[in-house]
Amino acid sequence: MLSVASVVLVISMGWRFSGYLNEAARGVISSDVLFLIMAYRLPGFLELIAPISFFLAIMLSYGRLHVDSEMVILETSGLSPTKLVVMTLTLSLVVMIGTASVTLWFKPQGEKKVETLLKAQRDLTEFDTLAPGRFQTLRSGKRVTYTESLSDEGDLSNVFINEYKVSNAHGPKDVVTIVAESGENVVDETGNRFILLKNGMRYSGVPGSADYQVIRYEEYGQLVAKAKAPAMSRRRAAIPTIELFSMATLTHVSELHWRISIILMIPVIAVMAIPLSRVSPRQGRFTRMVPGLILCFLYVICLSSGRAAIEKAQLPKEAGLWWIHGIFIAVVISLYHMEKVKAPFQALAALFKPKPGTSA
Repeated sequence: MLSVASVVLVISMGWRFSGYLNEAARGVISSDVLFLIMAYRLPGFLELIAPISFFLAIMLSYGRLHVDSEMVILETSGLSPTKLVVMTLTLSLVVMIGTASVTLWFKPQGEKKVETLLKAQRDLTEFDTLAPGRFQTLRSGKRVTYTESLSDEGDLSNVFINEYKVSNAHGPKDVVTIVAESGENVVDETGNRFILLKNGMRYSGVPGSADYQVIRYEEYGQLVAKAKAPAMSRRRAAIPTIELFSMATLTHVSELHWRISIILMIPVIAVMAIPLSRVSPRQGRFTRMVPGLILCFLYVICLSSGRAAIEKAQLPKEAGLWWIHGIFIAVVISLYHMEKVKAPFQALAALFKPKPGTSA
C-alpha cells in the first residue's frame, strides 16, 4: 500500500506543482511559498490516494497468493473465506482511522492554511513577486516589468517597464515605456512605496503617431500601487468538519456527506478486492486488475457525481450518498455469489479436461 501510494502521490503532486510553478512564473504567487503550499495540500491528495492504494495493495497481494497457489494451501489448512474477510476488514479498520484523521481533520486545516497564504499573495504587488531575467505581467494586464538582476536588498539593474495608460481594445493604446540602468525600493514618510529608477529614459505616446514625449532623467519615482484584493469566498474544503454539522446549505451538506463517504468506502472496496483478486496460476495476478480498477473508480465517480447532484438540488439532501454505498455493497455480494456459482462448473470442466498425453 505504501509503495503504490508513494508512486501515485509523487505523480499527482508533481502535476500540481507544475501548475504552481506556472503561476509563480507569471508573478501570481511568490516562489518562496511553493513548497509550503504543497505541504499544506498533501492531506488533500491523500484523501483519495490512501483508499485506492489500499484496494490495489489487496489485489496485488492476494493475487500473488493465488498465482503461487499459496491461497489454496491456506484454504486447505483451515483459512475459510469468512476468516479472510474478517482479516481484510481488520486491516481496513486501520486504514479507515488514518483516512478519517486526514479527511475530517488534517485536510480542512491544511486548506485553511492555503487560503491564508493565497490571500496574502493576492495582496502583494508586482515587485514583491518580481523574478530577475523574466518579463512579468501585472494581473490587470496593463503593465509589463523586467529586471536583469535583483539583489536581496531589493536593488534592481537594467530595468524595463511598459505600461498601457488607456485600455482600448479597438485601437492603439497610450503607452509609457521606461528604461533605467538601476533602481531601488523606497518608502516615503507617508508610507507610500516607490521604485526609484536611476539614469534612464521615459517614452510616452501612441504607437503609429509622431506625437511622442521623451524624457531623460537621473532619478524617476514609479509609484507601486498596492490594491486591496477582493475578499475570497471560503472554500468548502477548508471548513472544519464540526462546523459542517451545523450548516444546512446544500454545498455544506454535500461536503459533509463526501467526507463521511470516503471513510465508509474503504471497507466496501476492501471486501470487493477479495473475489476480484482470485485468479488461476496460468492467468497471472494482473488479469483482473483492470476490471477491479474500473469498479473502484466507478465508485469514486458515483460519489463525486452524487455530491454535485446534492449541491445542485438534483437529489434530496436527506438521501445523501448512502444509496451509492448500498449499490456497491450489492455489487460485492453479487461478486461473492458469482464465485460460488462458478466453482462447481470449473470443477466439472476439470473432470472432462483431457489429461496430458491423451487424445481428446
